[in-house]
Amino acid sequence: MSLPLADISGGTDWKGTPADQVKNVRRRFCLRALAQGACTCANICEHCATFHAEPGSLSILAAQHVDAEALAKDAENRGWIAEAERRRELIARLNNLISEAQAG
Repeated sequence: MSLPLADISGGTDWKGTPADQVKNVRRRFCLRALAQGACTCANICEHCATFHAEPGSLSILAAQHVDAEALAKDAENRGWIAEAERRRELIARLNNLISEAQAG
């Protein structure tokens, strides 16, 4: 059984939770406790060599890009260097996927 997001976030925006925040291509949330360390599966689909984007994915990828930028900046502000770098790698991958989707 999973908790409703509002129970985890205290009713605030999910990006403000004191946890490792992931929102993947399927628009699902995952909030890991920081004590668990970085998740090796975070955004795994986006980094998979067999994952390909198509024009219908552009709005999802664009929204995910916005989230990743905000989370990278938040991680940098908190001094979470490894987390910020992971976010920057995701942003680079999303840029490639967006280009691929735009090319059709």
